[in-house]
Amino acid sequence: MEPEVLMSTKHQIKNGRPLNTRYVEAIISSGLVDDAGEIEDLDPKPLRYLEGNFICIRGDRAECLWIIVSGSVSVRDENRTLFVRGPNEVVGEQNLLGNGFLRMYDLVASESQVELLKIDRCDLEKHPHSKVLWRNIAKIISLKLKEATVKSSSLSRQLEDDTRILKAYMNEYALSRRLQAGSGRFTDYKMERAIIWFSDVVNFSRHVLEFAPTRTADIVQRFFNAQSSPLAECGGHIDKFMGDGMMAFWIMSENEPVGLMCSRAIKAAEEAVKAVGKIKIGTEALRLRIGLHIGLVVSGDFGSVARQQFTLIGPEVNKAARLEQIHADDVVEGETDIGAIRISSDFRDELADSMKQKYRHYSKVNAKNIGQVDLFS
Repeated sequence: MEPEVLMSTKHQIKNGRPLNTRYVEAIISSGLVDDAGEIEDLDPKPLRYLEGNFICIRGDRAECLWIIVSGSVSVRDENRTLFVRGPNEVVGEQNLLGNGFLRMYDLVASESQVELLKIDRCDLEKHPHSKVLWRNIAKIISLKLKEATVKSSSLSRQLEDDTRILKAYMNEYALSRRLQAGSGRFTDYKMERAIIWFSDVVNFSRHVLEFAPTRTADIVQRFFNAQSSPLAECGGHIDKFMGDGMMAFWIMSENEPVGLMCSRAIKAAEEAVKAVGKIKIGTEALRLRIGLHIGLVVSGDFGSVARQQFTLIGPEVNKAARLEQIHADDVVEGETDIGAIRISSDFRDELADSMKQKYRHYSKVNAKNIGQVDLFS
């Protein structure tokens, strides 16, 4: 849509064109004519735009600048708004200097009615104080660059804060999958081979009712830290915290042997059991149970339309959870004294012989909703 040319009450005259007081005040307030004067020699042309109208488009030749009288103008890079300029500000001046005199961004009216004053480059060059005007334009650009630097610094700090928040709520693997998918869609679903970890602090729930909430929170923080550190050091990813329990995983990589990743998971589990055991409530040390299994899982974003969470699902995930929950009463054959770390036969098959010998205590157990399962501890 072409802009509407405005006629207004007479204030200053240039070639018979009336220029009202509001326009003169906008030009003066913009800083364009500091130390220059002779506003009428600029031959400013009043125009009106409606919301969404393009004032200029990227790639247009830069043959003028504009001063905003009322409303606001968005500086856009495609659909992304970089800046919003308001009354008494100059827009479109940067491309008058260099860059082949081509517009680098779109300028779009961003309110229902926007009034601008258009000043052509030729009138700037013919002005009696042209050098002063170009100096003022350079000063305006300098101030905008300073503003952009401050905004960039602020956005950088915000990005760092947002990244810290994301990392606090998402593991690195989930975050990388999310970034690959982009902001407009959920992550793709994948069938992947993974090591699945479930852990739980034995009988911790009975303490919760006895403690003040802040004391409970402190202990929970301590035993989750005791597990999180070895997990991270051994390449594992925390999936979620569930009360005093935790789910974690390793995704099998083509670049690393499965046996090596399983040995890392065992190392993380052993260090976690040891670290949690150093935490005492009075004289009673906390005890950790861990179930480790390896198998095919489906990974991706699951949940409702309103809220999604990246996680792993499938029968193998359930099996790992059941290994952690096994008690002596569930044993139907073999050892009834089950150790803190319980591994499936599939997981044990991937270990080196020395580690298999270490985890040699066999039990056949009834696992809830699964049936009989072989485990080693």
